[in-house]
Amino acid sequence: LDAEKLPLSILPTDTFIASALVRQGVIPCSPITPTTGITVQAVEFYRIARQRNPHFSIQAYVKTICDLQGVQFQAYLSRQFSIAYDVYLQILTNISMLIHEVIGRNDPDWRLKHACPACTYTLAGEVPLRFRMLYTKDGNDSLKRVLKQRIGDDLDLDDNMASVQRSSELPTTQFVGGDRYLLREYIDRFTGDSAPSDMLAGDEEDNPCAGRWKNMKDEKTRKMWGVFDESGIFMAVCRHGFSLVIADMVQSGEQAKYPLAVVSKLLDAFGNDLGGGYDIGCRFKTTLSRSMLGQRAQELNHTSLVGAFHGHAHQRLCQLDHLATYVDGLGLEDLEGCERTFSKSNALASTVRYASVFHRRQAIANYFQHNDDYDIYANLSTFLYNNYKQALRIISDGDNALPKLMRELSI
Repeated sequence: LDAEKLPLSILPTDTFIASALVRQGVIPCSPITPTTGITVQAVEFYRIARQRNPHFSIQAYVKTICDLQGVQFQAYLSRQFSIAYDVYLQILTNISMLIHEVIGRNDPDWRLKHACPACTYTLAGEVPLRFRMLYTKDGNDSLKRVLKQRIGDDLDLDDNMASVQRSSELPTTQFVGGDRYLLREYIDRFTGDSAPSDMLAGDEEDNPCAGRWKNMKDEKTRKMWGVFDESGIFMAVCRHGFSLVIADMVQSGEQAKYPLAVVSKLLDAFGNDLGGGYDIGCRFKTTLSRSMLGQRAQELNHTSLVGAFHGHAHQRLCQLDHLATYVDGLGLEDLEGCERTFSKSNALASTVRYASVFHRRQAIANYFQHNDDYDIYANLSTFLYNNYKQALRIISDGDNALPKLMRELSI
């Protein structure tokens, strides 16, 4: 991490100065005539440190280096490091794409189809389960981003919202690679669907639990969404905690198009016999059946479920049909993986609140990739082993306790 002048050589085979610097382990801060560069070791150290502590900002890291070198911090140093960091991450993405192409993993959905070893790999002679794959989906508004509004946009004095929500950010060609994020164009395909945009709309006869979710209706939160461009994320994780897909919620709450887009993507990747948990799974079941995906979801035997935690806010008849506790084939699964995932990813909130569109999405995608590789995958064996021991203990206790309880109740 030492700041010093390094002798760098340019070979006849080097087409650009920037590429010559990268070859020698230095990431330039300018593409044409770079005068400053950051070593790969320094950038990689920050990349790993930030995944372990999402609160760790670029400015804090650069200030730390300045303190170590005994020099005064200047704001432009953070900008230079940010440029080098973006270049480094893009290099890693391109290398990963080349490697996947060489080893035959260039299918656009390869990562999704192999996201979780326990869910996606079938052993020879394995007994088919009722649910081929269990997943849970939910929205989280902690990772929202403030809309940088153009000066001069008029405000509606009645509701304190701009009549036209326009961002002052300049267009950029930067993009986040990979298939973890669903494109806005893909999500917007479900905007004009036959299903209502607000899943909580509808009468009591159509959805007996509708009256229990009045605080989440979109018109009650519309004023708050106007302050933000991306108002959060909507994502799906498998029963073991691996992230499957992520969608940005744009200036809205949990509209129907987000879970519909997620289900459509998962049906394309995994096919039949999927079980999806959702805190308003009973209502989404109706929404899904009325959408353009309704017939396909029925043919592929997709089941809408409600997680064990949220299920107790639903009516009892609804619980019997949808609650994870009462549905055959779920075993110990509570379908609350999103809540555990969000409890960790919420640490990103402070660093993405005022970031650009690109840097926000970059931070979120890199965080979940690192979390899958170094936390979820590393602890998968322990997770399965503990669940297996718990299941054996429950079966053993049941064999002893059930006959005794039946005698006491004269059953």
